[in-house]
Amino acid sequence: MVLVVGWLLAGCASTIAPAEPGGIAVTGTGRVASRPDTVAVELGAEARAARLADATAEVARTMGAVVAALKALGVPDADVRTTSYAVDPVAEPRQPGDPGVRIAGYRASNLVQVRSRDVEGVGRLVDAAVRAGANVVREVRFTVDDGSGAEAQARALAMQDAAAKARAVAAAAGVRLGRLLAVTESAPLRPVARMSLATAPGPIEPGQLETTVSLDARYAIER
Repeated sequence: MVLVVGWLLAGCASTIAPAEPGGIAVTGTGRVASRPDTVAVELGAEARAARLADATAEVARTMGAVVAALKALGVPDADVRTTSYAVDPVAEPRQPGDPGVRIAGYRASNLVQVRSRDVEGVGRLVDAAVRAGANVVREVRFTVDDGSGAEAQARALAMQDAAAKARAVAAAAGVRLGRLLAVTESAPLRPVARMSLATAPGPIEPGQLETTVSLDARYAIER
């Protein structure tokens, strides 16, 4: 009986206690700065009028002039995309005792996103649109069109960083670093720089964008 119970308890203990993964676990990070090669600007026109037809007609005329100005700068049709078209009633301020809402007019708006590879000339693009009648400029967004090269470089740097950290940990612990056992990579942080023209007047500088790759690596300990 004693032998049987002891064998059962030993079996339970080996089943419940999980095996601790051995080795040295570290996190490596790699960062690569890239010059943006694509810029996107959201701009458009907004108009208010007592009649809906007048508001939409004014927006249509303005946007026709804006698109023509963009094409004159060499922006192709494929790089001009409508992102928003809206028509909203404008209510009069309510007075005490008013039975309901009174419509004073209508507001129409048309926004487009303009993409260009001339990142240095984004200021000229915005200026041309404003001169043509655009009265809404919401955002300038700089990106790298193909970030695979920067990601590959950042990944290699992250592996080098992880290996260096693992060697340092092994040296501090007085053990010999063994082979790489496992690597898990987090989703790369792809660079995007956004600028609001309402809060950042003056020259528009693309600057540098940083791609970051982080990964968790586990190395064996040689015995």
